[in-house]
Amino acid sequence: MTYDSRYPAIADLKLRAKRRLPNFAFDYVDNAIDEEDAKQRNRQAFRDIILTPRYLRDVSTVDTRATLFGTEYSMGFGVSPVGLGNMMWPGSELALARAAQAARIPHVLSTFSTTDLDSIAEAAPDVCWFQLYVPRKLDVMEDLIGRVKRAGFNALVVTVDIPVGAKRNRELKNGLKLPFTLTPRMIWQSLTHPSWALATLAHGAPDFVNIARYRTDKGNTLSEFVSSMTIPGLPLERLRKIRELWDGPLIVKGLQADENFRQAIECGADGVIISNHGGRQLDAAPATIDTLRHLPDDIADKLTVMVDSGARTGLDVLRAKALGAKAVFSGRSFYYGMGALGAAGANQVIEIFRDEITRSLKQLGCRRFEDLDATWVASAGR
Repeated sequence: MTYDSRYPAIADLKLRAKRRLPNFAFDYVDNAIDEEDAKQRNRQAFRDIILTPRYLRDVSTVDTRATLFGTEYSMGFGVSPVGLGNMMWPGSELALARAAQAARIPHVLSTFSTTDLDSIAEAAPDVCWFQLYVPRKLDVMEDLIGRVKRAGFNALVVTVDIPVGAKRNRELKNGLKLPFTLTPRMIWQSLTHPSWALATLAHGAPDFVNIARYRTDKGNTLSEFVSSMTIPGLPLERLRKIRELWDGPLIVKGLQADENFRQAIECGADGVIISNHGGRQLDAAPATIDTLRHLPDDIADKLTVMVDSGARTGLDVLRAKALGAKAVFSGRSFYYGMGALGAAGANQVIEIFRDEITRSLKQLGCRRFEDLDATWVASAGR
């Protein structure tokens, strides 16, 4: 093992993060929308995928590598975008970028990150992708994409599942607003978690630095700010415009309906990340692994299909690969790690997944990650 054995699973990191962080910081990453049913469905859907092992094989070594858009990565596993990441632990976003570069796994930076995009591109030049929350104003969108191109990001991930800001109850109760303002309740929570408070004081209050120049309204809740900044439902002509502006791999994140996948293909998308935003937007949304399972072949054959929302183990990555995903992304796993261990949490999460992917491939009798397909699925096919 190359990680701290006191926290051998993402669930252990989550428990430590909950103890170590103020409630408002932990809840920001952990919460979902309404009654949080979609979040729970995501996990259960992964658990329901049963794989049949094949023995009588030499698995002294296995190959965990995956190739995405012509680039080879060490694993078919990467970092999902999470906004306001440095609130979970100061310096998290840069630490994650550096760890992803060292491990050679894809790292997706959120538009609503709290670290300058140029700094992230410099820290992770070979693996950095940028998640675009599409601005309402065309000139703002054009300027932001231009900045991303000049910084050297390798792929653009267009998120489409936020036509309206979400009503996340835990977030509302905690009173999170921008600019980041501590209420009396938040001050008390901070004082009772001195390590977090001192680190935050040293780094300064987190803010959406990459879009600060475009912000006009002050003192909005997070939901209000997202709604005012982003386009309320992405029209196809805007996606086509993004395709014109971006000459690298274009990935659409958040689709679940077959008709939308076909529209993305028509607009020139190279890949998709099947996602329900971690259960943070629509509580009735299908589990992403179920959308993946039922994806028609004529769609899967024309796109690089990836998935996020709900993956917490290396075995989950293999379950999704067996159902057709080329890679799996996780956001909460990494920020549980950062909340639990600070900067060291980034490598802890990467190595937990690497260990579990490697051991599970050997247990299955599969020598190469990219050889895993639907023939390994015991419970149901795609």
